Amino acid sequence: MTIIFRCNKCETINDIPSNHQYRFCKKCGKIITFELGEALIVSDSEAESNVFLQSGKLSTLEAEKFFDTADTHAQQISALIMALEKKSGTLLDIQAKALPDTILSILRQSKTNSLDELIRNCQMFGIPLSKIEQILIKLIKEGFIYQPKSWLILLA
Repeated sequence: MTIIFRCNKCETINDIPSNHQYRFCKKCGKIITFELGEALIVSDSEAESNVFLQSGKLSTLEAEKFFDTADTHAQQISALIMALEKKSGTLLDIQAKALPDTILSILRQSKTNSLDELIRNCQMFGIPLSKIEQILIKLIKEGFIYQPKSWLILLA
């Protein structure tokens, strides 16, 4: 299953596997999550998903179709969001450091290298999502980390 949704900032169409909640927008780099009414759940073999993904941004007609279809999946998307939010994190042993060093330490101790796990662990340390986003963009530019997929973060 794949979730197709649009970035709240630049409205670019993005996709994410259904077992992930967060990802970087492929165009603007903002950390985004899918929300009820702004996402579609499609099977991986469904050709219709390619129409949305290749459109980049939605035309008025595509947007109407997108939101009509999204409304039919509201209960399934809601259940998926709740399940992802309930995932528990592991308390890590991180010494007090500057925020970029803390995020790098969290990545070193990561088991899955997913953006979801990183954000959950950072939030346990009280690091807000906007700050995580800024630091990750900086670390990517400096070459400390990279993204093989938009929902994965790996150390360089």
